[in-house]
Amino acid sequence: MSLPPKEARRGYGAAADSAPCGLVEINDAGQVRSANKEFLHWVGRPPEAVLGRDLTDLLSSAGRVFWLTHLAPQLRLTGRLDEISLPLPDAMGGVRRCLLSARRLLDTEGATLVLLDAGRRHRSEDGVARLEAVAGMRAHWLGQVERMAEVGAWSWDPVLRVFDVSDQVLRLLGLRPKAPLGLDDVLGRLTSAPLRARLGRLLTTPEVLCAPLDLEAEIVIADEQTRQIRIYCEALWEKGKVARVQGVLADISRAHRDRQRLWQLAHLDEVTGLANRQWFRSQLANVCDEERELALLLIDLPDFAGLIDDYGEDRTDAMLREVGERLAALLPAEGLAARVAGEEFALLAPLEHAVGNACGADALAQRLAADVQATLRAPLARSDAAVQLRASIGMAVRPVDAREPEELWGRAKAALSEVKRAGRGGAAFLRGPTLCAVEARRATLAMVREAEREDRIEAWYQPKIRLSDGRVTGHEALARIRCPDGEISTPGDWWDAFDDPDCAALIDAAVLRRVLSDLAEAGAHLGRVAVNFSDHSLHRSSFAPDLLAKIAAAGLTPEQIELEVVETALLGQNTENLIAGFALLRAAGVTIALDDFGTGFASLTHLRDLPVDRIKIDKSFVLGAEAKGRNGPILRAIMDLAQGLALATVAEGVESEQTTDLLRALGCNEVQGFHFCRPQPLVHIDGARKYNVETSQTASYTACSLQA
Repeated sequence: MSLPPKEARRGYGAAADSAPCGLVEINDAGQVRSANKEFLHWVGRPPEAVLGRDLTDLLSSAGRVFWLTHLAPQLRLTGRLDEISLPLPDAMGGVRRCLLSARRLLDTEGATLVLLDAGRRHRSEDGVARLEAVAGMRAHWLGQVERMAEVGAWSWDPVLRVFDVSDQVLRLLGLRPKAPLGLDDVLGRLTSAPLRARLGRLLTTPEVLCAPLDLEAEIVIADEQTRQIRIYCEALWEKGKVARVQGVLADISRAHRDRQRLWQLAHLDEVTGLANRQWFRSQLANVCDEERELALLLIDLPDFAGLIDDYGEDRTDAMLREVGERLAALLPAEGLAARVAGEEFALLAPLEHAVGNACGADALAQRLAADVQATLRAPLARSDAAVQLRASIGMAVRPVDAREPEELWGRAKAALSEVKRAGRGGAAFLRGPTLCAVEARRATLAMVREAEREDRIEAWYQPKIRLSDGRVTGHEALARIRCPDGEISTPGDWWDAFDDPDCAALIDAAVLRRVLSDLAEAGAHLGRVAVNFSDHSLHRSSFAPDLLAKIAAAGLTPEQIELEVVETALLGQNTENLIAGFALLRAAGVTIALDDFGTGFASLTHLRDLPVDRIKIDKSFVLGAEAKGRNGPILRAIMDLAQGLALATVAEGVESEQTTDLLRALGCNEVQGFHFCRPQPLVHIDGARKYNVETSQTASYTACSLQA
């Protein structure tokens, strides 16, 4: 350190004044001869209040004692002081901790003092210590983050051919700490030999690593456990060459399993493990996009639906899996099997060769269909060999039946519907007679929808005649469609419409509107009107309340309506709600009749459980009853049963005097049929008419026929 010149008496020069420490010169008596600006700033005094004063006047009481008893004697004895702590009162009334260094001046009687701000130095040391603590804490945090995120950092030195890795990398790779880690130690964990070779080339010649590398791989660790990892790395260049390759390694096993599970949920059927409907349709579209020839089979198992009641859900699921396994085993390598609905499966079988051999696709489809029938006829092992299945199969091939996936699927679906409609197991294409039947059905549905839009669905009425006196007790409303040319079409022409839920509902609603309108106009002529509804309408939960609301809105009473129900409507799963709806209607005054009695299922059970008022004997027992020996005893049993249950009876399909006499003798209450009158529009109804039921009335029958 260069000492300030002795000529300075009111402070040091500019260089000393800019020093970051306090500089003070004292004489041999201890009086201040000069001081720089930093020292004056510390003590908060002007030069004139410092120069010429005794140094001890500027110290605290403890500092003054320390100076007089220790520092001043040591300075006179040794000629120097080295970084001795000295408290110095500061301008704020506090104490500034200083480190004092001093040298005696040989050519004068005095000394130069240098005071450093010990507080700043301590703060600097504290800051360094804090930074070191923070660095250690951050390193600890990083270790925690690595463990929680299952991510570790690594670095590769291509010159030394060694890895530097974090503890987490060692944990992920199942390695024990060792130094150094070589290439084989790390890459040896990879299960893919091609990937090991690729990464080995990149690390040994890292100059080819022009862009960051990001890939997934499988590794094997102790006990043959496998993990899915993600590897990311990039080259660090220095002076035109790769100095280091560094990156991260992440354990993505959990995410990989989650992705697999999500993929399975999105693409596979949970019960059978086959493709689900969405993925199958997607794969069908892909194969069609490739312009390949293929065979598509849709398979329905009509016998399977009832098995759950006998075997339970778990056993039937096991049987479904067995069915899926058998179907998948029938396919070629590029084929795909799917479960597309509850008991419905699909098979997709692309052909190896190019498009153009139609016989090849047809032959493949027919061979697969035959194999399906054969494999399902073999008893299911999971049913203890008690269950053999039939299959209904709809087939379509590309490009003969269609080229686009949606159209191809539609053709196979329509073919399956036709096979199921026939009521027997089999396989069919949508071609020839099958295609004609489908097109005819579509035309029928279109005709019914158009008739409903144009309000051409009408209600015609057939009277019910009481056998005791020949009076008309009411009418049955029967649906008719008036064609644009004025001709009348009967349900036999469009019976398929009742199998379509939408069309059936349209017909039901249209007939009910006409009946309510006609009752409001001519209720006295019609009496009680019996109305038929399809199963699709009856099974709506709101059917009964809606019917009562419509009756009330028309200004009518429930007693003017009779509801005719066929037994097939009672075979669904919603029977309890259906019976509750009938009870509501009957309590309001609507009469309930069980139609087509004797031709359905469990008729006696229905008579016991249903809230019915009368039964209608199906015409199959009535037509020619006098000539068919077994019909008489059946009719007598029905009459006796009805009388025992206090139910009225109505026989439909009466077409002769002899049948009328037989029914009267058996005690039947009412009859209807062509012998008395055909169905007629409202304008021809004469509710006051009385039929002679004692003798043959050919003239009356002829008159009614002409009117109809």
